[in-house]
Amino acid sequence: GAEATLGIVSLWPRPKAKGRVWIDYQSDVTAKDVELAARENFVSVDHLKRYTTLGMATDQGKTSNLNGLALLADVTGRAIPEVGTTTYRPPFTPVPFASLAGTRRGSMHAPVRRLPLEANHRASGGVFQEYGGWLRPAYYGSREARAAIQEEARRARQSVALFDGSTLGKIEVIGPRAAEFVDFIYYNTMSTLKPGHCRYGFMLSENGVVFDDGVLVRLDQHRFIVSCSSSHVAAVHARLEEWRQDRFGRDAVYSHNATAQYATLTVSGPNARGLMEALDLGATLDDASLPHMGVAAGRFAGDEVRITRVSFTGDRSYEISIRADRAEALWERMRQEGRAFDAVALGLESLMILRAEKGYIVIGKDTDGNVMPHDLGVAGPRTKRTGEFVGRRSLFTEAANRTDRNQLVGLTVRDGEAPLATGAHGVEKSGSRFRSIGFVTSSYQSPTLGRPVALALIERGAARHGETIDVQHLGVVRQATIVAPCAFDPEGRRLHA
Repeated sequence: GAEATLGIVSLWPRPKAKGRVWIDYQSDVTAKDVELAARENFVSVDHLKRYTTLGMATDQGKTSNLNGLALLADVTGRAIPEVGTTTYRPPFTPVPFASLAGTRRGSMHAPVRRLPLEANHRASGGVFQEYGGWLRPAYYGSREARAAIQEEARRARQSVALFDGSTLGKIEVIGPRAAEFVDFIYYNTMSTLKPGHCRYGFMLSENGVVFDDGVLVRLDQHRFIVSCSSSHVAAVHARLEEWRQDRFGRDAVYSHNATAQYATLTVSGPNARGLMEALDLGATLDDASLPHMGVAAGRFAGDEVRITRVSFTGDRSYEISIRADRAEALWERMRQEGRAFDAVALGLESLMILRAEKGYIVIGKDTDGNVMPHDLGVAGPRTKRTGEFVGRRSLFTEAANRTDRNQLVGLTVRDGEAPLATGAHGVEKSGSRFRSIGFVTSSYQSPTLGRPVALALIERGAARHGETIDVQHLGVVRQATIVAPCAFDPEGRRLHA
């Protein structure tokens, strides 16, 4: 043929060559690897590929396969066509990274999620910021931000606040083994929860660290709703699916993320019950029929609503969940009826003040990648539960049992002083240098208490209440006193006010 006429000869690698002869530069496959595969009887081209990883790199063998196949043919005494080729997998033809990225660039790289009632909040003067991937009202009005936030927090404690909590997770868990499933997922025992009630609990990672917190609602014997943190909905749903597939199966448990299908509107404050009665949702609201952490069904304009009496402010509160496409009429009715009660629309920044006054935590802000439930003062399930749950084994490791772990506390400063800086470190003098003993996780000026409040994770904090420590930020050292996390209404009377 033409090759013979032109004197063209193949330069395939030859058997028993001296030295290291590279076949696949990406997978570090040599001629000796191919010869060894043949001696081990891996004479099929696909077996050769799996035994040596020849052609498994990002080029899918385009720089190595022919050399490897030719050598295998020579070693086994066959022609190259007899040896055959492997199955080429995409991208056999190079694909530009821009094509893989598609529209995931600029504002589309991580698209912000929006509330069903965004237009209503903007019409009411809402100033929006991004929180956990959601665009939400930080505060309302045209006033200077700090003054507006302080005023919202003050009025919420005095009258009644309206808050859009639609971002909270609403993941349904359904099935004959749903109760067993939520027991396994949560740190707390949840199967003892009666239908029509809620319970607060933690989810842990396998290393025992607090992954998320929230309220679990039990609607009936085989149906629960996981209300998780706004920014963790997708991750929590993925974890539920992972453990469902691993231990239970679809015939025993089914999960469905219904967060986007429902809006959740909150009424909170001393006048919350009065406003709820004015809304006339058809539910009995007395404390015997709907106690704190209770659930009731109602109707608004012909649509079903779910009313849960849970609180992230420490005041009497009601969360009303309704179809997202019906939420606008309910919100406007709440605003209308709220005028008689001096209701205030509550942005997320003022809500953060209210929850910090009560010592309520935000996962990822008041916790880090080391915090376990007993660091937050919730040690009961760790010592009392006997059944298996996610993270249980890790709660008894040497690290988990250390006596110098950082623990959740409150911090106060001297009268008249400014709030501590979030992120400031508690320090102790060690020779000529400072040693960190923890850090401030949340810090605000409380308009209700008339002084700053702060939460912190401090080494051995639970046993140090009343102790004054040094707190350093940007080279400035101040003093703060360790106290209980709850600074407002520690008896919890306002939950029933």
